Amino acid sequence: MALKAFVEDIDSVDESLRDHYTQRDDGFHLSLEDFGKHYGAVSLKATLNRVDKEKATLSSKINELESKAQSLPEDFDPEEWTRLKAGEGGKPDEAIQALKDQHARAIETLRTKHTADLAAVAEQISERDAYIDRTLIDGGLKDSLLDVGVMPELLDGALASLRTNVKVQKADDGTRTAIVETDLGDVPVTDFVKEWASSKGKAYLGKPSGPAGEGSNGRHGVKTQSGDFGGDKSARTKAIANKYPELARNG
Repeated sequence: MALKAFVEDIDSVDESLRDHYTQRDDGFHLSLEDFGKHYGAVSLKATLNRVDKEKATLSSKINELESKAQSLPEDFDPEEWTRLKAGEGGKPDEAIQALKDQHARAIETLRTKHTADLAAVAEQISERDAYIDRTLIDGGLKDSLLDVGVMPELLDGALASLRTNVKVQKADDGTRTAIVETDLGDVPVTDFVKEWASSKGKAYLGKPSGPAGEGSNGRHGVKTQSGDFGGDKSARTKAIANKYPELARNG
């Protein structure tokens, strides 16, 4: 069964799979590791690269057409120019004015069409960029927060607290990197989260487990696997018997 990338109601997801979703303002999103390797992300990146290329080509064509239009006489039209050059009938002044009007309409139609095309392409690119950046930021933050020991039930709160600190840098080759801008320069997300966990983020970390260490004043005594050597007489006797059973047998 395929998992949905987004659901509005988490109750619609099988209970055993709900831990794989992260809540956002608009609903619940499927958490993915190595998102960039997912076939959907690869396809999205390929589409984005194609759209970027098409945008560059379209912009180049518009600049070329506008450059040609500016270099031509206002009353120039290839077909009409050929007709007039061939000496076909008609009044020259009327023909020239007709050419001017035709040329102006053609340029305006072309400009309107390409302006709309560019706006549509720019909107698509903006939406894809925003989605890719959000996924990169949240994925990097989540992995780093879990690595430093943030409790799973507090993960969403930690993400919300730190998300605005992370920016995405885009290299000339299209590679994106999540970084945090500081007074000392850009630092990786992992380093930023480690620093945060040692100060402001301590409240989000899980409590250490295991036997308690010896107190500085020894008030609670020293407990080992053999017993409580720092307890009362009865506890100490049992601890000695547990640790040195041969003494207990000889006694």
